Amino acid sequence: MDLQIGKKLIQTTLLCGALAVTLAAYAPKLAHAADKERNFYEVLDDLVSDFEYDLKNGNVNGLKDLAIRNIATSENVPPSFKTHLELLITERILKDTKARVVQCLPCRSKRALLNGDQVTITSPETNPVELSRIAKMENIGGFMDVAFSYQPNGMELSMYITEPESGSIVWSRTYNSDTSRASAVRRGVDYSQVDDARKTSEYLPTIMYRFSVLYLSEPNVGTTTGCLGGAFQMVERYDNRKKEVGFEMDYLVDSSSLVSKIPATQTDIYTGFDLTLLFIHYWNLIGEEENFNKPRGSIFAGVGGTYAGGFLGGIVRTGYEWRLAKHWAVDAIIGYRPTAAAFLTSGSSAGNVAGFEYGLGVNLLF
Repeated sequence: MDLQIGKKLIQTTLLCGALAVTLAAYAPKLAHAADKERNFYEVLDDLVSDFEYDLKNGNVNGLKDLAIRNIATSENVPPSFKTHLELLITERILKDTKARVVQCLPCRSKRALLNGDQVTITSPETNPVELSRIAKMENIGGFMDVAFSYQPNGMELSMYITEPESGSIVWSRTYNSDTSRASAVRRGVDYSQVDDARKTSEYLPTIMYRFSVLYLSEPNVGTTTGCLGGAFQMVERYDNRKKEVGFEMDYLVDSSSLVSKIPATQTDIYTGFDLTLLFIHYWNLIGEEENFNKPRGSIFAGVGGTYAGGFLGGIVRTGYEWRLAKHWAVDAIIGYRPTAAAFLTSGSSAGNVAGFEYGLGVNLLF
């Protein structure tokens, strides 16, 4: 008897231990799932905001003198919600367009006809001629029908607009909470990366520009020079924004020449006109989606050359860029200039320029 009791105690202890391990394994997942729970009306606002985005960008056709005809909802939604949804849609249309929203009461009326022992109930929905007559009488240019579906794991808002005379559909769109533009933008995600329409449409180049302020230590004739400079970049993004390729143009000036005069006996290629041109490439470390709420990194490399009075030489440059917020970045730059000769205005050699460059840059991206 004691042996059996001991076995049961051991089995109970093992089961409790296994249960504790299982709960410990699932606890983070359950907590993570709880963190992702959102309020019903917050998700609904995302769907309506997606509709508002299309309104602002002129993507909705048939808005002139519009009447909301029917609103259908899933069975788990109370009937009173239809009025609330209609008011939300009407509010966004009036807010973002110049369209007139007509309240069409005859469109929703029903008629009961007694024919012998049979009662027939009709409505304008099933009578296109009657619907067209009502539209002319009420000066309605289009009818909107809305379908709303709610499930615990997501929502869908479907809408379409028809012409009263022909009955043809002029616009239709479904908004899904799983692919909501408003939700992605609130999280800081650049929605151009996850827009499904872009995957099937013709490729459109995405061009990004940078204006930079630079401070670089540059090799000069027999010495190194601290230079202030400005740069302009034009690059094209590709590979889902993970890479960029383009050109950079720099103008550098000896910082000491801004406060004092350079001796005539000193040859300085950065006191007159000079121009650096680079072919440059970026590898963006942004993950699957670029989030502007988080700092991002980028590695870049470029090759080109510098032209100045009496000097023409090559340059190889690389560095790391910290991207802050959406429009600002800071660069750490290092480069190398292979040996190239500098000449005086008389044509005689002034010496060679070679060595490493290094410095910092502050960028404005747009």
